[in-house]
Amino acid sequence: MSDVTSRKYIKTKFEGVFYRQSAKRDPRTGLPDRIYCFCYKDTQGKGHWKTVGRHSKGIRPALVQKERAKFLAEIAVTGVNPVEREKVTTGDLVDAYLAWGRSEGKYVDQHYSQYAAHLKDKIHCLPVVELTPNLLSNLKAQLLKTPTGNTKPKKSKSTRRGKRKTLAGQTVNNIFSFMRSAINRAIATGMWSGVNPLSTRGGTWAMVKANNERLRFLTREEAKALLDDLEKRHPQLHDMALLSLRTGLRPTEIFKLRGQDVDANACGLYIIQKGGKRVFVRVPEDMIRMLQAYRRKPAEPIFQQPRKKTAFTKTPACFQTAVRKLGLAPEDGDSLYAVTLHTMRHTFASWLAQSGKVTLMELQKLMRHKNISMTMRYAHLFPGQESEKLSIIGEMLA
Repeated sequence: MSDVTSRKYIKTKFEGVFYRQSAKRDPRTGLPDRIYCFCYKDTQGKGHWKTVGRHSKGIRPALVQKERAKFLAEIAVTGVNPVEREKVTTGDLVDAYLAWGRSEGKYVDQHYSQYAAHLKDKIHCLPVVELTPNLLSNLKAQLLKTPTGNTKPKKSKSTRRGKRKTLAGQTVNNIFSFMRSAINRAIATGMWSGVNPLSTRGGTWAMVKANNERLRFLTREEAKALLDDLEKRHPQLHDMALLSLRTGLRPTEIFKLRGQDVDANACGLYIIQKGGKRVFVRVPEDMIRMLQAYRRKPAEPIFQQPRKKTAFTKTPACFQTAVRKLGLAPEDGDSLYAVTLHTMRHTFASWLAQSGKVTLMELQKLMRHKNISMTMRYAHLFPGQESEKLSIIGEMLA
């Protein structure tokens, strides 16, 4: 074989199965130990050896023959050399998926940034075959204990008050979902073969049971005060927040808007929603006029980062500056009550539910929820007669 010339391989009666004598002796027999291996050819016809194991460890020629047959069958079916497959790293798959996602216009950068910040240094260079259930579970547990921000924060009032915030369960899920998608993409393209270790179908992997339902929505006074502050602080951010409040658009959908996505004749927008699907959404006429006032070219992002002239990929930091100034941030740091740009969408839905002018099904359509269970979080806000019913017992007692 071309890759090994100095070793003597002795043929067995099994096709393609050989052994070579080791300098070490079998402790049971006292004879030189045998190291069993098999030969195979790669796609270029070049010969190689693959070592299976030692005779002293229970390896026998018949077992090696089965391993060789399994090895060759995998090459025939997948077209991927198992030896090369074992060299493919998590980083190889992630980088390929990131490049593909960007080329397809998918919103992958946010989840990649979370992966890069919290997991990249641990597994980016690790072969995918080494992503065992035990390793993944340990990583998940570590992430749930990871404090946000710098690992060595400066002493401040916020850090002296108590423990620092840790990663939210949904953030941890986002990181592993991103990895799972990268592995699925690699399997689909033939870059890697095998069972996705992050699959929840029939496997041992389980996502974090995260409660990510935002409970906080703004009052009329709070919304007006926030918009007034943003208008002075960051006019573009004001318009993004107002657009979300008036239409229920997600921040990521707003970030991706381009000049050509505004249809004044149909009074609507063509947006790219979660999953990369482009859909048409009707919006109020004054919102159309607001977007047209930017006078963007067809391919230009409507909302642009001032210096880079590129689309926003995350909410500008001054949004939280305004939130803190107005006293809208929860004192205990509970993320369920945090006010973010996404809160404007949540407020849009909550106000509609409170108005009594839309049904639950209509709200589902306006929010573009895939199923009604996602809309049910707003069901308690719909006007009802529960209060009157609850007073019946009190009246009877009186």
